[in-house]
Amino acid sequence: MERFPPCAATLTRIDALARDTFLYRFELERPIPFRAGQFVNMAVPTAKPRPERSYSVFSDPGQPGTLGLCIKLLEGGAASEMLRVAKVGDAYSFRGPMGVFTLADDGEPVSFVATGTGIAPYHAMLAEYARRLALKEVAPRTFRLYFGVRDEGDLFLTDTLDRWAKELPDFGYEVCLSRPSASWTRPAGRVTAALAAALPVGVPPAGHFYLCGNGPMIEETKALLAERGVDRKRVHYEKYY
Repeated sequence: MERFPPCAATLTRIDALARDTFLYRFELERPIPFRAGQFVNMAVPTAKPRPERSYSVFSDPGQPGTLGLCIKLLEGGAASEMLRVAKVGDAYSFRGPMGVFTLADDGEPVSFVATGTGIAPYHAMLAEYARRLALKEVAPRTFRLYFGVRDEGDLFLTDTLDRWAKELPDFGYEVCLSRPSASWTRPAGRVTAALAAALPVGVPPAGHFYLCGNGPMIEETKALLAERGVDRKRVHYEKYY
């Protein structure tokens, strides 16, 4: 028997989040129980040599019958060109869930570092945490998010992050624009610089660190954390490209 048999799905909604970034919502033929942070493979018949593309699940695992994927459309990409002309009601196929980029269940502080759509697995983790905290199924926990994009046109999800910052007992986030416009009034710079400014020097910071997004950011952040004395077993990462 195939370990990850295909699951048919129907596209039910498309929301524009930012420049070339969209949230696609699917109704699944059968539930795909997944852990926040895992990914699924979408069938992309025109993609060669591998007719699939992997996407971290954006939606709350509490609704395994639906799937939300946050995707930035890239010029000429096989999946991007397929999704660029997608319509509600279109049929798709997924396999999964896969991956081990999941939240450590020890209650320790967590720092999330993301670039672009690398925020997707963190949205799933925080959405699940917020829901379970409201039901008193989990204890309060400290979360910090460092979210980097190029400029204002690439920025999204801030309304949700603002709401969580008000509702959750110890959640905070910082947006990092590497190339903001002249009208940007908040701090500017790379996401790694924002994390470095928040880390103590001389004493290894506590908790777990999750890195998701582009490869250069991940390598730079891993080097920073090693320099600050963080145990590599507490550094978890998912590289998108």
